[in-house]
Amino acid sequence: MLDVSSPALAANAHFALLPIRAVASLSSRKPVGLELPGAGKRLGHILWNGPNAWLFLDTEAADLAARTGAAVTDQSDGLSSFAVAGPHAVAILKKLLPIDIERFGPDDVAITSAAHIGVRVWREGDAYSLACFRSFATALHHALAEAAEEFSPGRG
Repeated sequence: MLDVSSPALAANAHFALLPIRAVASLSSRKPVGLELPGAGKRLGHILWNGPNAWLFLDTEAADLAARTGAAVTDQSDGLSSFAVAGPHAVAILKKLLPIDIERFGPDDVAITSAAHIGVRVWREGDAYSLACFRSFATALHHALAEAAEEFSPGRG
């Protein structure tokens, strides 16, 4: 797995680049004996990722899929993830996402765009996670910083 973290993508009070985590994808018909979430949903560490496609956010989930005979591919070095949290998280995301983030439930997943960048969005606890292709991480970081600027300490 490549270390693609960048010191230039510094965290602030509202969002942070998440550490690299194991991410694998499954693109095929649903394997027999494996419970997978339906469209637009998350089931534990498994995210819906489009028709007949799922993302596994940890090695254990990916191993489980592989044991069922599913073709699973490692995507860990291809994605960057950000967490947006705190009292202004929804207000920040409303500036970037063309979806109704206020109605976004704990098990909801969306494939959408943030500032014209393709992202997957889901919730983990009180934080919202956004994953984009690694090559767009700097642009997404910049968009998040601009969206969060009005809520930064010292503003006003």
